[in-house]
Amino acid sequence: MKNPFDILEQNALNFKLTPISFREIFFIAETPCDIYAQVDGLLKVILHKKAEINTQLLKELLQKKMANLFVMQDDRTLLRFAQQENLTNVTRSLSIGDPLEKARLQTNLLTLNMGYLYEDPTDDNVLNLQVQSAKNLATFLFNKPQIHEDLYKEYIRQGHHYIFAQPFLSTLFLLGVMKNSRMYIDKDIELFFLTSYFKDIGMSAIPVEKFNDKDLTDEDKNLLASHPTLSVNILKGRVPLPPNHLKIIENHHIYSTLTNQMNLSSKDDPNNIFGFETMMISVMDTVAAMTTDRPFRKAESLYKSLDLIRLLIGEQYPQEFKLIVFYFKNFFKTL
Repeated sequence: MKNPFDILEQNALNFKLTPISFREIFFIAETPCDIYAQVDGLLKVILHKKAEINTQLLKELLQKKMANLFVMQDDRTLLRFAQQENLTNVTRSLSIGDPLEKARLQTNLLTLNMGYLYEDPTDDNVLNLQVQSAKNLATFLFNKPQIHEDLYKEYIRQGHHYIFAQPFLSTLFLLGVMKNSRMYIDKDIELFFLTSYFKDIGMSAIPVEKFNDKDLTDEDKNLLASHPTLSVNILKGRVPLPPNHLKIIENHHIYSTLTNQMNLSSKDDPNNIFGFETMMISVMDTVAAMTTDRPFRKAESLYKSLDLIRLLIGEQYPQEFKLIVFYFKNFFKTL
């Protein structure tokens, strides 16, 4: 028979603790607070404050099926600050050390911070850190095309939830195609990198359970289809993107089956950038989505993805389609 005091203590803990992702204890040398997990049906401290974290420890926790972790609600920010300090330090030292390893660490930390941004998209400090880190990454990856394919493979292996991974994957593809086109200077590519990377931040206003649901109602589809507008509302006046680029975000689902927008012909608004840039951001988003797993489906092949892109843009943008095929053929041979 359980001690009634133990039951009361456990009940009290249930109100004081908040869940965290197992990934949130990656990349830090020691815990900034006590970490809890369920042990024999009871919530217990499994890592005390300042406990050392290493690869072996993480493996042992997974082997013991202790991936569902908790911290005291008041300590949640300590964990977040520790990871954000990591992101800041890595961002400042991207050019030092092995390029692939630094890019791998930077992209993982950026994705973790993207999760924090989704929790509170109104937090200017989190957004500013994300913007500055993404800008540095854009410049770094622009100058290191030789690591793109390996970085893609490493990133996919990390298994991030697609809602946080999709922005980076589509933006990595966009960066490669734009660099190959030789049509843009570094500053232009940086702006398009940010445009693509933050285009889906409006998804933060949508209930998380909708992301994994295959059978969506018409109301759900309309909600999901509204995220480009929500993204603009969140970003406007807070990020260094000109009005033209915010228009691209607003229209980045031009080929969406949710909105049935299938053309780029509307040019009445002088602030709209329709054409290559909007089309390319939309297309890279489509390829990234199709070639990665979702909770409700398996990934499609690159060949099938490009075949769909051919149907969508091949007639209107034949040279641009050739550029896309050339990019994937030369930089993602084993995708």
